[in-house]
Amino acid sequence: MCGIFGFISNNFDLKVLKSHTDILYSRGPDDCGYYYDAPVGLGHRRLSIIDLKSGAQPMFSDDKTVVIVFNGEIYNFKKIKTRLEQSGYSFQTHSDTEVIIKCYQKYGWESCLNLLEGMFAIALWDKRLKRLFIARDRYGEKPLYYTKCEDSFLFSSELKALDEFIDKKKISIKGLNLFFSLTYIPAPFTIFEDVYKLKPGHYIEVDEKGNFEIKVYYDLKSIVENNQHYLITDYKAAKEMLRRLLFESVEERMVSDVPLGSFLSGGIDSSIVSAIMAKVSSEPIKTFSIGFKEKAYDESRRSALVAKHIKSDHTLYFLSHKDLLEIVDDALAYFDEPFGDSSAIPSLMVAKKARERVTVVLTGDCADELFGGYEKYLGSYYAAQWNKVPSFFQKLIKKWINLIPHTTITNHTLRKVKKVIKSASLTPNQRYIQLSSLGFSTNEKQLLIKNEYYQSTDNEIGFFFNEFPNLNELDRTFYSDVKLVLEGDMLTKVDRMCMFSSLEARVPFLDSKIVDFSFRLPSNFKIEGKEKKKILKDTFADLLPKETLSFSKKGFGLPLNIWFKNELKQELLELLDKDFIQTQGIFQANYIDKLLEEHMNNQENHSFKLWVLFVFQKWYKRHWVH
Repeated sequence: MCGIFGFISNNFDLKVLKSHTDILYSRGPDDCGYYYDAPVGLGHRRLSIIDLKSGAQPMFSDDKTVVIVFNGEIYNFKKIKTRLEQSGYSFQTHSDTEVIIKCYQKYGWESCLNLLEGMFAIALWDKRLKRLFIARDRYGEKPLYYTKCEDSFLFSSELKALDEFIDKKKISIKGLNLFFSLTYIPAPFTIFEDVYKLKPGHYIEVDEKGNFEIKVYYDLKSIVENNQHYLITDYKAAKEMLRRLLFESVEERMVSDVPLGSFLSGGIDSSIVSAIMAKVSSEPIKTFSIGFKEKAYDESRRSALVAKHIKSDHTLYFLSHKDLLEIVDDALAYFDEPFGDSSAIPSLMVAKKARERVTVVLTGDCADELFGGYEKYLGSYYAAQWNKVPSFFQKLIKKWINLIPHTTITNHTLRKVKKVIKSASLTPNQRYIQLSSLGFSTNEKQLLIKNEYYQSTDNEIGFFFNEFPNLNELDRTFYSDVKLVLEGDMLTKVDRMCMFSSLEARVPFLDSKIVDFSFRLPSNFKIEGKEKKKILKDTFADLLPKETLSFSKKGFGLPLNIWFKNELKQELLELLDKDFIQTQGIFQANYIDKLLEEHMNNQENHSFKLWVLFVFQKWYKRHWVH
């Protein structure tokens, strides 16, 4: 895992290349390298994982006509290497980077990308063609930002290295509105105008003058369309295939020349990955988890149960919420733009602790999106149940629900019931938009944001869902979440919080063969009635304690409701001060006052809305955007 930065420009020199590459130090603290031959500059910060002695970058082809910087891992590089050797190619290193160069020379850029199984952001300069090729992996595990600044083209693994070249007075209206709806900003947008994220499965071709064209090399839509003709209807065969694919994926991702372990929350997904690692490994694997000293939030018993079952070398760190409060500022700042998934805070803490013992971890991320693990996937089920209730009783229930105050005891159930009632009367498309908008709904956003800054984002949020009007609601939701939520939220969180800690995270569920397979499954193999992740549980039940299979899903929860009434109350009130809001000119001050009043009086629990505002305002003040 590494960080890359580069440009095509006659305005910058080697000094600029070095200084901006080194901003990415935490992504690659072990080594650095630079290539400068005007107008091309390529910089690399290295976190050494594979071929520690000879894998340094930038790396050149044997004839010095191709130079590459690369962030990520190619899991099938040994298979590609063998294929290339059979074609007469020889290798000077044991690294996956050299394999990419020779794969490109043999097959060309697009064919090369389609052969790579892994997570990556790659920049490759071909001196003969005078072309720079930049690619991002299929699903967006590795980040890539780019911008065109006058006659210069620049790119970077993180926004912070482009900071000097950005007009920070230009907030992207689309990015702003997407953030307040989703709580994150998905590709291709960022919080700034004229700065973009390269979309997953895409690459950029740049000429020596900085002119560029964006192209697609991986199209999940075509795969899903094709898979409808090859659905797997035999449940036993599907389980056998899933077991084989995940075992293979985990084994490939365990290749490392440095210490390796896994995150183990005790949930189904991380437990399955850890259990497979334990089966494959010849020695006890290292597993990591955090627990909370506050018993109401502590789920450490779950991970301890699984660790004992698989006989792992388990490290459990007990934290207080005070420990998490101490890293809130650092965690939020590292994203470089507003990012509202509060689970990033404990994710950073477990990454920091794991880094004390290992350099690589495997995670259980992305199983929820592929195999139906989120509560929102039951939205249509609950809507159908609610609509069976006679209208007279519906009215009584709504009236009764609105009379109940939000407390620590009632909050979870009240929020869930209100969401079900609200979504029951919506169309599938409207329901997807509503359930995906974890911040503010369309109507709420109109109350929050002033007209000159407001834009509807319904088309962007519902775009992928609407690409398959003939599929059922669940399958459309799975597809859209892989395209939208994974890149914008889940993978962003994992990458940044692990890279902040100089820790590489690998995601076995995101092997392209597993993604392909998941879209060949009937939706009832994933969710049956109210049972989520059915095929995962049935396939790997023999590897886990029985009790684990019945655990309800738990995320890394933060006590935002408590914090905003205690430890963070003063800072929240300062960030949302009416005079500052009016001077800022983005938000409706009266609506924010209403949110604060209702929350502090327990009329409503606006924790998530206030957190999104808190995150944005902290970013705004940090960057002094006016």
